[in-house]
Amino acid sequence: MTDAANNQARKRTRVLIADDSAAIRSSLSALISRLPQVEIAGVAITGSEALQMARSLKPDIVTLDVRMPEMSGIQVLEALQKERLNPVVIMLTGMTETEYQRKCLELGAKYFFHKTTEFEKVIEILLEHNQQLNQTSLSEN
Repeated sequence: MTDAANNQARKRTRVLIADDSAAIRSSLSALISRLPQVEIAGVAITGSEALQMARSLKPDIVTLDVRMPEMSGIQVLEALQKERLNPVVIMLTGMTETEYQRKCLELGAKYFFHKTTEFEKVIEILLEHNQQLNQTSLSEN
C-alpha cells in the first residue's frame, strides 16, 4: 500500500467537546484542528446538548466539563454509561475537589484533568487513542 493510500485508509478519532466556557471550547477546538488524525464531531455548550450529540454523533471521545448548564458533566457521564454509548470520556474541570475526580472515575470516566494545569494532556490522549484505533483497524485487515 502506498503512503497516500495508507493515509487515506487511516481512521480519524472523532471528538465531542462539551464545555460551557467559550474560552475552553475555543482553545480545545484550535488545538484539535491542528491534528490531522483527529476531527471535531461536535461542540456542546450544555450538558443536555452534549448528551443529545453523543447519542446522534457517536463520537470516539467526549470531553466533559464537570459543571455545565441544564445537566452536569457527571449527569451526562451517568447517562452515557446507562445507555451503553461507551465513548472514552475525559472530564475537564477547574475544580480541585478529589470527590469529583473519584466519582467521575467510578462512573466510568477514563480520565480526569484540571483545565488550567493539565489541558495539554487531552491532546496526548487523543493522539494515543488514534494510534490504538488505527492499530486495531490494521490488524483487522
